[in-house]
Amino acid sequence: MTSPSPSLPAKIFAFLCSFGLATTVLSLLLLITFLGTLEQAEHGLVVSQARYFESFFVDRIDVAACLRALAVKDIGKFELPLFILPGGYTLMAVLFVNLLLGGIVRVRKSPKTIGVIISHFAILFMIASGAVTYHFAKEGILSLSEGQVSDEFQSFHERVIEIEKVPASADAKREALVIDEASFTDLGGAAARRTFTHASLPFELTISQWKRHAEPRRVTDDRGDAVDGYFVQERPLIDPKTGQAIEDEKLFSACLATVKAKDGSEQKGILWEIAAAPWTVTVEGQKYLINLKHRTYRLPFAVRLDKTEAEKHPGTERARRFTSWVTKITNGHEEKRMVTMNEPVRGGGYAVFQSTFGDGMEDGTGVKSSGFQIVENPADHWPLISCVVVAEGLLLHFLMMLARFIKTEPWRFAIGFTLAFNAAFALAMWKLL
Repeated sequence: MTSPSPSLPAKIFAFLCSFGLATTVLSLLLLITFLGTLEQAEHGLVVSQARYFESFFVDRIDVAACLRALAVKDIGKFELPLFILPGGYTLMAVLFVNLLLGGIVRVRKSPKTIGVIISHFAILFMIASGAVTYHFAKEGILSLSEGQVSDEFQSFHERVIEIEKVPASADAKREALVIDEASFTDLGGAAARRTFTHASLPFELTISQWKRHAEPRRVTDDRGDAVDGYFVQERPLIDPKTGQAIEDEKLFSACLATVKAKDGSEQKGILWEIAAAPWTVTVEGQKYLINLKHRTYRLPFAVRLDKTEAEKHPGTERARRFTSWVTKITNGHEEKRMVTMNEPVRGGGYAVFQSTFGDGMEDGTGVKSSGFQIVENPADHWPLISCVVVAEGLLLHFLMMLARFIKTEPWRFAIGFTLAFNAAFALAMWKLL
């Protein structure tokens, strides 16, 4: 007598929680990590990360860059366009489902498997922390000179276009309309353009010819895209001196902008990230500032840089330790703190890390400065919690197996030993800190 064939839902469930699927996903994760690491040498961290680890599917593989990174052969330029290789986002989502169904739902529930279940749950928690970080974390830079105070920081990579109406008085509250980068960074083609409108604006704004790395250049010939004798000149993304990709935060994008008033009159300008001032237009007697810049975020507290110092390794220019003494100002309350490498200042859900140091010699001011990396991550401590829970689960599983081997009561032996180990670990950490 033959057993009935499993239903379609049962087959799908068996496939999603199978070891075969887990092995395939882990192999593909290893592959995209290998390719992404190779391409990072030429394309930079941000581009490689977006292509391989933050995408649903890998759109192309730069075979030539990979071969050059391996020092195999320089074949010039050769890319393999494909959409069949899943990206890191897709693979981690599939791995989450596989672990949930296979490691939590399907696994046999018994005292023998309690440690394994705890470990699987912790790994799921770690994957979830990565998703929360990707979707909700904010990261940027706050640069201060000694004595300077600020409660705003700029995003490392997220660019926006701000439209601000110049207030009638200096005391008036300043407000700006913000156009997210997803709405204009695809306008790189010569004919690509997009128009933006808002009920509060007496004009429409058209953006075109966006370049990720560019600068305004004076026109030397007849060009149809020139504005006041200048055009947007695209610059290479590779540093000609080092042959390496230029870091994204050191790229300065630019684009063309056209303001069309309701009466049909037009004003054209060039938006550039590091322009000395925003582009100013006058429509119906009112001035507006239009600016291309990195997105600005506000902190729930202000930071004043009181003093900063840099230690270097003897006989070298390589940084050994950056240290900044700051004052954290929250609703008028001042708190003296010290920020150094791997020792951030935390507050209001934000972490302030020491990032860079300036001695004031390059700009000739002689005023020391510090750059602070600002991170707001709701899942900041989730990976640490996951690692601790994984360790606890594996320890519990090992102790229960050991108890059965030495023929003693598993639960009493495992729980007692685990509690004693945790107490000793907590005491050691307390003494060290």
